[in-house]
Amino acid sequence: MLFNYKEHRIFAFSDSHGMHKWLHILEEADILLCAGDVVSGFGKDGMEDFFSWLLSHPAKLYIFVAGNHELLLEDSPEQAKFLLTREIVFLHDTCYEFDRISFGNISTRSLQSKESNIHLAGKMDFLITHIPPEGILDEGRGSLPLLLEVYRSQPRFHVFGHAHS
Repeated sequence: MLFNYKEHRIFAFSDSHGMHKWLHILEEADILLCAGDVVSGFGKDGMEDFFSWLLSHPAKLYIFVAGNHELLLEDSPEQAKFLLTREIVFLHDTCYEFDRISFGNISTRSLQSKESNIHLAGKMDFLITHIPPEGILDEGRGSLPLLLEVYRSQPRFHVFGHAHS
């Protein structure tokens, strides 16, 4: 999906499952948002290839959130540092601001945790999660706590993946 926002061309995608080289990103996209599941398995195999491919596209900003296939990045900060570079912003229950645009994330682990108290700090432009909110394009796999937080915090846009249709 490519769209304009605050003088930027933003391309958002997810769930390439190792087939990222067949994804066409227009050169004019200057912010790339990935909502996870970039590898076909559940380990780090293929991640280096994906991140190299991602960085081969000319952009001002690259933002990545882990999907259920990249949970090792959420579980092991050492793996995240090894696989991600300073050029790629890895959002994990954090917020990031770039050129007056705010981005936030609620991690897959936080959404799966029964004890999690999901609460975003302040209004943001983009909420990027891997898991969808319950009842919204979720194929029955969405998160009710996420839906409630989206209603409460009202991000301008919510980018998510996980449900492939």
